[in-house]
Amino acid sequence: MASTSQFRLRCLVVLAGTLAAAIVVPGVQTACAQQVADMVLHNGKVLTVDNNFSIAQAVAIRGNQIAAVGANADVLKLAGPSTTVVDLKGRTVIPGLIDTHQHIHNYAEGSYGGAMTPQQQGTYPLDWRGVRTKEDVLNQIRGVMAKYQFKPGEWVYLNNVGANETEGLIKILYDELDRWNLSSVTPNNPVALDLTIPDFNGYLVNDTGMKILLDKHGAFMTKYGRFWIDSAGRPDGHLEPPAARLLLQYLPTPKPEDVAPIYKKYLEEMAATGLTTVSTRLPAYSKAAFELLRSRGQLTTRIGGGIQDAFGNLAEADPDQGLKKYSNIAGQGDDFMWVTSVAPTAIDGGGSRACTNEKRQGQLEVIDGWWPMGQCHTDQEFRGAAGRAGSIQANYFREWIVSSGKNNVRFANTHTAGDRSVKNMLDLIEQIQKQYGVNATKDWAMDHCRYVDPADLPRAARLGVSFSCAPKYIQNAPGVSKAYNERMAQTMIVPVGAMVKAGVKVVYEADRDNYTWDDLEILLTRKDRQGKVWGEQDKVDKATALRMITRWAADYVLKGNKLGSIENGKLADMVVLDRDYMTIPADDVSTLRPQVTIVDGKIVFLTPAFSAEQNLKPAGALVATYDELFKRRPAGARSLDF
Repeated sequence: MASTSQFRLRCLVVLAGTLAAAIVVPGVQTACAQQVADMVLHNGKVLTVDNNFSIAQAVAIRGNQIAAVGANADVLKLAGPSTTVVDLKGRTVIPGLIDTHQHIHNYAEGSYGGAMTPQQQGTYPLDWRGVRTKEDVLNQIRGVMAKYQFKPGEWVYLNNVGANETEGLIKILYDELDRWNLSSVTPNNPVALDLTIPDFNGYLVNDTGMKILLDKHGAFMTKYGRFWIDSAGRPDGHLEPPAARLLLQYLPTPKPEDVAPIYKKYLEEMAATGLTTVSTRLPAYSKAAFELLRSRGQLTTRIGGGIQDAFGNLAEADPDQGLKKYSNIAGQGDDFMWVTSVAPTAIDGGGSRACTNEKRQGQLEVIDGWWPMGQCHTDQEFRGAAGRAGSIQANYFREWIVSSGKNNVRFANTHTAGDRSVKNMLDLIEQIQKQYGVNATKDWAMDHCRYVDPADLPRAARLGVSFSCAPKYIQNAPGVSKAYNERMAQTMIVPVGAMVKAGVKVVYEADRDNYTWDDLEILLTRKDRQGKVWGEQDKVDKATALRMITRWAADYVLKGNKLGSIENGKLADMVVLDRDYMTIPADDVSTLRPQVTIVDGKIVFLTPAFSAEQNLKPAGALVATYDELFKRRPAGARSLDF
């Protein structure tokens, strides 16, 4: 109350002075009222993550912005009669966390997979656990078609659950099933099956579906591919990008009103981990669902979205012409939903499909044999799976990337897993800058850092390319060491330390479900699941790790002037932790838990204990623990790691 009295006294002094001087200043009283903070957090350790990584005691929030940061006494002067004053009792405050690559739509639906019927999902599962022959699969498909009685001509999407468990099962899907035998049990509908890899990287389409694609997009497919052929040279129904992307305009998708409640639950989990902003590729239905949540006042996380549906589906055959409409679109929107890129989603695959120059010495996955070097989409000579792909006339990926630079279309939010893909991208970026100037690739970024050759980092720094890195891949090092070599496992997997030393901007991404604090611990320790350290030289300190997930990440999502640090005038996104991030042992960082998460100046999450301690019950805030929220997921869907 002392601070409130002091504030009132200052206003009275100002008003008295103006009256004594016979000066009429009609806005003085209003101005005084406007200076009052809506919320003050004091008596804490505020890690501002400003240029100097300053540490303050208190922070004031007015509206949706940070009004003051500094010492307790100074900041408390902004408290008024209606100010919410929170005594942190020594707790640590950090800026809101930013995840630069999370498949928020996939993970939310997967985590709560039982919440929607197959009809609502637009995807019908095939269970491969009992499959022994091709006929077993065809019989199961026949049963699905009979059960759901699809309308003639309606597109059907089938999900192969468990088909990648053994090489024998994969051979059925890849080598034995084709467009014709699939059509024998689906005569009245165009049908697509996934290939047990992310759907945008491969499908199997039945004869009806292939005829539709060839009839409407035959010239595109002939020029750019990629499709597999049988012994007679006929397209057999297996598609890789860009041909696979054509399916996006045909396959069913969930309705926004069906997925919005699922997204809401997932957003609540993210708030409980301290995530306040996520960058992701956004299919149209997913964007519509987030907009629906926003209209209901339930969007508690900022969404920077990459437009994913354009690649391979432009109305114009020539990417150079089609991309003109997206020129300078990155950054458009507002502070809760905005565009971050228009990009290919992925320029190679993951696991065995990561495009690499390293020679495989052992098995990494059961699909190894189909892609000896990976899915190298930016390679001029890459046509698709080894020995199965038809010829193509041009490389759509390369044309798209060069046209993006020419038309000022940002490349980001894109899976770039392998070292060969990174090299190819650097070659293309260098070419673009020579042709169209340095600003043609401004803010371009490559995601994942699954394998990056440290020798390429000086060039990346010179070209101004940033990397979004997923710490989870460090835990794959034992398998990489056996399948490739020890050097690759020790120096090329998520080499963030080398990136920082080379002057490359590197930021944090999850590329998986909600494991934020686990990931930060991996960045610090570089330990696999058995506790072995991989790439000791690439460890980073706590301040660097925090910059990666806040200040630097804000630049990636094109909001560096508004997010990422606790500074006057920035948007008020911040997190109160249960323990001090800077002093807790690195091996314990995964156990940190937010007590309060603030987005846009409003408390969106707090724990029951903190609520009781402070007698704090903000309207609309979720009062829960992360563990309680996590337990809402159906059994078997609680440890998703895509």
